[in-house]
Amino acid sequence: MQKNLEILNKAVNEWMPEGRPVVQAPPAAELEAKLNLSLGEEGADWDVLEDAVRAYLHYNPDVSQAEFYKLLYSGRNKYALLGDWITSLSNATMHTYQVGPVATLMEMELIRQWNKLVGFDQGNGEGEGVMVAGGSQANLIGMMLARHHACPDYKTKGPQGKTLVAYVSDQAHYSGQKAANVLGIGTDNLIAVATDDAGRMRPDALADEIEKSIAKGHTPFFIGLTAGTTVTGAYDPVKACSEIAKAHDIWLHIDGAWGGPILFSDKHRSLLADSHLADSFAWDAHKLMNVPITAAVILVKHQGALKACCSGGGGDYLFHADENADYNLGERSIQCGRRADALKVWLSWKAIGNNGFAEKIDFLQGMKTECVSQIERCDSLQMLADARYLNVLFRYKPEHMDDEQELRKLNIEICKTMMRSGGPYVDYAQYKGRTGIRLILANTEVTQEHLQRLLDKVQRIGQELSA
Repeated sequence: MQKNLEILNKAVNEWMPEGRPVVQAPPAAELEAKLNLSLGEEGADWDVLEDAVRAYLHYNPDVSQAEFYKLLYSGRNKYALLGDWITSLSNATMHTYQVGPVATLMEMELIRQWNKLVGFDQGNGEGEGVMVAGGSQANLIGMMLARHHACPDYKTKGPQGKTLVAYVSDQAHYSGQKAANVLGIGTDNLIAVATDDAGRMRPDALADEIEKSIAKGHTPFFIGLTAGTTVTGAYDPVKACSEIAKAHDIWLHIDGAWGGPILFSDKHRSLLADSHLADSFAWDAHKLMNVPITAAVILVKHQGALKACCSGGGGDYLFHADENADYNLGERSIQCGRRADALKVWLSWKAIGNNGFAEKIDFLQGMKTECVSQIERCDSLQMLADARYLNVLFRYKPEHMDDEQELRKLNIEICKTMMRSGGPYVDYAQYKGRTGIRLILANTEVTQEHLQRLLDKVQRIGQELSA
């Protein structure tokens, strides 16, 4: 254990220096040739392991830096980091209270608080939920709950000739396709509903697609809305889609993996004001709450739904009918062994509080507004979509260039050139036939100077490449 602490101390104090490049990994083939990552019959000494850890940290992008804009997370949550370390030290699992007592109680409190934010505590009961390994699994379980709601016998008897149809927007996360595959729905029965210019699902298009499915003799069973799409941060209209769902008795799920934390902010929660109308809700704490990956949750309005849908087996040796039976979260989960991710989330929430997360949202929304203003003041920069949330999609567009394929190649090369130079680290994305630079704001260390430096570098590289 002492050697572990020595290496950890070096990692924290020496191997991640301030001012290092945000990104410095070469192409995969080059890095593979540079490192000796082979495994063999004989074990290695601590010096070899220490070198491997140092290389791991050196070449991995520094996601804690303000100029890491590439993904839907950035920054470092010191309280959650402590929780992650302690979780690994304890190595608890979460199927029963007996082997994860404190973590179980922490997870149950987290679920209560998440359900309060979403609004699932209104009416009878206070909702329920279980932590899962990422938003993709949360969306999978949301679709699984919908299948159980529409066809309770599917769990034991299979489809029995029914064709179930699910609906998401054409901007929805690709986990919907994975869920349709895993659950046996078939990806052809996942309908991509048209969106408006802002990237939001069109309720009229949803209603039309449902009517088409019914006319074919199919069974509509799941509507998946997105709160914060991955490319533009759009929020689907919950209330209008909820009315359609109720008219056809269709389960309504919200993928709030990225955009859910807007509910912390009284100033901005109107983007998701009708979240309580859904039946289930996905939330990733490892995104905007900056908890180390992974930490996610599936929240459900209806108590008992998770156990009815997900449980099966284990009663002979694991899930004992004793005084702790109601605290055995494993019967709500599709996993058996499950890491105690509650600790890192609970520690950070306890330390920061709702108000702290609200301040983060409000600050980043302010930085977003300023960033958009900076872009709009530049003749050579062009916004490609509304920036209602923390995604800013824009592109470099020379006055003489109008061909979409040329603009796509140019903006992709701008991103790659910045990456090769060490940052800022951004990515590119395609939206409604046009390709731009996708800037994600998730780190409260970001300043107007950081953003101006990024935009200046985009323009400088763009001018050089298009000259």
